[in-house]
Amino acid sequence: MNIEYKDYVIEIIDETYYSLNSTDNTYNYEKIFIVGNETDYSTKYGIRIKNSEDEIIRDCLLVCGKGAGTSVCKETCVIDGETAFICISNVVVSLSLIGLRLNWYKEVDFATAFGIYKMNEDFIIHGEMSITRINKNGEIIWQQSGSDIFVLPMTRNSPVDNFHIDNNMIFVQSWDERKYCISYNGEIK
Repeated sequence: MNIEYKDYVIEIIDETYYSLNSTDNTYNYEKIFIVGNETDYSTKYGIRIKNSEDEIIRDCLLVCGKGAGTSVCKETCVIDGETAFICISNVVVSLSLIGLRLNWYKEVDFATAFGIYKMNEDFIIHGEMSITRINKNGEIIWQQSGSDIFVLPMTRNSPVDNFHIDNNMIFVQSWDERKYCISYNGEIK
């Protein structure tokens, strides 16, 4: 996934097969940030910042060992000012784009964080077990769970969209097909 940022392109790569401390990797990252204390890593994302000539000017590897494995999609990252907020496994990571520095990370779901969305001055995380609102410092403002997980079965012919934000309201559906409308303040309507 590529995100345009000023005169640069931020590339986020699923690095599932990257082995830490191996000489067999096809690419070696300048910095490696291990999120959490686990040793069985479920998800690895490479982050590269490239200039207009497609040259890598900064890079790092994010490694997460707790929660279910995730893969890169358009909902994986939100850029806000000079900071990238990235969902990886069950956490959100805050990376400074200047120097690719890890600011903080926060577990936002027991299982998986599917996507992050900017909403007013904060962020909404669509998790498997909960919908969470955090601020720019990673502080959880509220979390809401449902009667079941916030995932729907995929149909063969069309993907299922069970999460969207409209007019400061969050609309989500759980596995048992119950529909929720959650306000920006975390109230279920």
